[in-house]
Amino acid sequence: MFKYWLVLGLLFSGAQILCAQDSVSYANELRKAKDEMGAMLRGERPDFIRAGKILEPLVSVNPGDAEAWYYFGYAIDEYNMGSSEEMLNASLQLAMRASDAFQNCIELSEGNYKGSRLLFDPHTKILTIWGNQALRYFNKGNKDSAYWCLNQAAIRGGINQSVLGYFRQVMQECGQNAYLFTNGDMYVYYLAYLQTVQKFRPDINCVDLNFLQTSWAVPLYKKMDVISDSMALAMQQGGRNLVNDSAIVLNENLDAIGGESIIRWKVQKPSSMAKADMAFLNLLQKNQFRKDVFIAADVPSNMRLGLNVDNYLQLRGLTFKMVTDTSSSNLNFLESRLSRLNPIPVDDSSFRNNPDNIQVLNNYRFAYTAAAVMSSAKGDLKLALDLIDLSLRKYPEITLPFYAIQTKDWFYSLKSQAEKGEPLKW
Repeated sequence: MFKYWLVLGLLFSGAQILCAQDSVSYANELRKAKDEMGAMLRGERPDFIRAGKILEPLVSVNPGDAEAWYYFGYAIDEYNMGSSEEMLNASLQLAMRASDAFQNCIELSEGNYKGSRLLFDPHTKILTIWGNQALRYFNKGNKDSAYWCLNQAAIRGGINQSVLGYFRQVMQECGQNAYLFTNGDMYVYYLAYLQTVQKFRPDINCVDLNFLQTSWAVPLYKKMDVISDSMALAMQQGGRNLVNDSAIVLNENLDAIGGESIIRWKVQKPSSMAKADMAFLNLLQKNQFRKDVFIAADVPSNMRLGLNVDNYLQLRGLTFKMVTDTSSSNLNFLESRLSRLNPIPVDDSSFRNNPDNIQVLNNYRFAYTAAAVMSSAKGDLKLALDLIDLSLRKYPEITLPFYAIQTKDWFYSLKSQAEKGEPLKW
């Protein structure tokens, strides 16, 4: 049911009411609001109250405008969330109104919003709105309300089944009671949905590397039993615990997992390590390989403290596993893991309605290209080409589009190198 009358109620005091017949004024006002909100794309903070005052009368006078609802929902949500330090204080009432605005946008777009976008699609915004509310309730120790919020994300259109299958496979690659380090809202809230609502792999300790930059993340993870009291204390310690710009981690699980008793590697830009980097490193040093450590494969290299497949990361498909032996990469094992990755169901096209979904699902394809680059580095150029060809057969473009033209060009350039028998490079 269309919900514009539920969203309105003059949230933004001082909003000016427009005449329904004044199309020129309407277009001008919408452009002003979009320009104000567009500051987000320039790395600036918009005046969300100003944007809201412009947009509220627009959706009132023309409730059939999906784009106006999209920007109105964004203005409400960003005003409600505040900064990353303040996000756990977001109001449930405003969250519901922002969610209703995005639902109106989706309904008016028949499920496929085509208007201009800011950072996320309206489906993803519904996920993040309700996911953030779930974190707020986890922080209060109210697991039932957190469950309800995550379920609302699914009911209202924020969860896609193909994408949910992807995140399920990410978790399936992790060992029992492992740490799983991720980056980005879709990881945080899809994994929370799987663990909380579907009770899938609740043993895994999921940690978002972006959140570690905030003051509330470590206490929240302690309340959620993701980390122990002693681990929380270690993560909050100051200092970088480096020796000559190298990180050192002891292997206290040598009898069970073998490898080296002490591992060390050069940390990228040690002089500019952020708070999140220090917390991550402190966890690794406190853990000492007692629990397996996995990192989502799409976590940017600059967030991995210099860990990569050339030192102590082993590619597992959609994740890296931190290992104690630099020679532990096994292409036969990796091929076996890749064969287990889900194809995209040919009868499921709903994920295409959200570009954010397409970007996530492209990680299936990139798991094969990463394996191809590794094969090339080990001198097996035939296997490298076979893996790229297999990715095209398993994830054809007609089923899984590339999310950006630059990504498509890069992929086919890599394929061309493989066909010529040239060594592959990222």
